[in-house]
Amino acid sequence: MQVSGLTFIRNGCRLGYPFVEAIKSALPLCDEFIVVVGESDDGTREAVAAIGDPRIKIVDSVWPSNIEPGYAVLAQQTNLGLLQCQGDWVVYVQGNEVFHEDDLPTLKALMEQSQDRAEVEGILVERRTFYGDYEHFFRVYPDRFKYVVRLFKTGIGVASVGDAMTFARFKDYGRVGRDLKCIDSGVEQYRYGCVLTAEAARAKREEAAHFADLSNEFELDNYYQDKPRQYFAEFKGQHPAVMAERIRAHQFHLKAHSERWRTKLKFKEYKRLLESAIYRLCGMPRWRIKRSKVLGQLVKKDRQE
Repeated sequence: MQVSGLTFIRNGCRLGYPFVEAIKSALPLCDEFIVVVGESDDGTREAVAAIGDPRIKIVDSVWPSNIEPGYAVLAQQTNLGLLQCQGDWVVYVQGNEVFHEDDLPTLKALMEQSQDRAEVEGILVERRTFYGDYEHFFRVYPDRFKYVVRLFKTGIGVASVGDAMTFARFKDYGRVGRDLKCIDSGVEQYRYGCVLTAEAARAKREEAAHFADLSNEFELDNYYQDKPRQYFAEFKGQHPAVMAERIRAHQFHLKAHSERWRTKLKFKEYKRLLESAIYRLCGMPRWRIKRSKVLGQLVKKDRQE
């Protein structure tokens, strides 16, 4: 069994993404690693090359400006790299997603066990999204209890779709795609796209495909006001080892009991809290999982933190 790693990135240094850590976190699973690097002016390509691993293959690209909607360029860039993947499986990470080293044996075993199971097309992980710093994470749906395809088989017509958050299978490489049939790994993927300096947050709002139409005004106090305090829990576990240096260098820390936090809930936010409390107590219903078809049962987790 051969495994390809895959990611894409552009101006990741300026945007504050841990893309080097993302690549390093998945490398132990991979026989090759395809990195699609969009034309950058901040040292991003040099940072990828500096990893110095012979398994890494850089694909240089230019992001086209005529793709509509604009965020679909993320899927287009992903598919550029996917065409280069030679493995039986692809392990996919985006520039703000990191695997924990303790979970790699589980993921490798699931790929091996599923290699000859034709009904299994992909493997799900659950997102754990950090916010503001490395001590606070979202405890509400969709930033918690959200499952995404991050490992999938090649040669069956899989392509990235939409905003590149997921994949679809185009049977016989036809024109109509469908959700992948997946098993749940029970693994959490650590997401750090909301842990940014004010400068990086402003750059993200200005440059990133998802935020290009928003105001780029951002100050650190926005972390206290954009989301209500009830949305978050304090993280008491261990981050992936590859994140250690970045975590030490991070200077901004949310104060858990600060009066600056917004606590008044909007109706939609109250609904999210109630919905997530039900999921925490009863488990995530399979019908609620979008963009993939779940085979078997979801792995039970302790989400009381």
